[in-house]
Amino acid sequence: LAQGTDFKVRIRVGNSTAIPLDNVALTHVVASGWEIRNARFDDGAGTPAGIDYQDVRDDRIYTYFGLKPGETKEFTATLNAAYLGRFYLPGIYVEAMYDAAKNAGIKGQWVTVSNSKN
Repeated sequence: LAQGTDFKVRIRVGNSTAIPLDNVALTHVVASGWEIRNARFDDGAGTPAGIDYQDVRDDRIYTYFGLKPGETKEFTATLNAAYLGRFYLPGIYVEAMYDAAKNAGIKGQWVTVSNSKN
């Protein structure tokens, strides 16, 4: 990514079980060279629809919600590639807060923020 670039991250979470999942927690930690653009500061919007609660911090977003059987939800975050360098992007993790056996995650990867658009 070129330094200064705004981009969107879309995370899809689905419930493949036959039971509803309440109190699901999604943990999205961003690479240290990126900044989170909090839409609530930009346009005064509240918590997005379909979410019980969302905690946006400097380096991560915690999102709490429920899922009906077979339901999928998509969450979007706008980020900015703020600092030059190579950074580790931690994996994304989701779990049912009171049933840790119901969880999913993706592994992390290295990302680079450069000073050119190439």
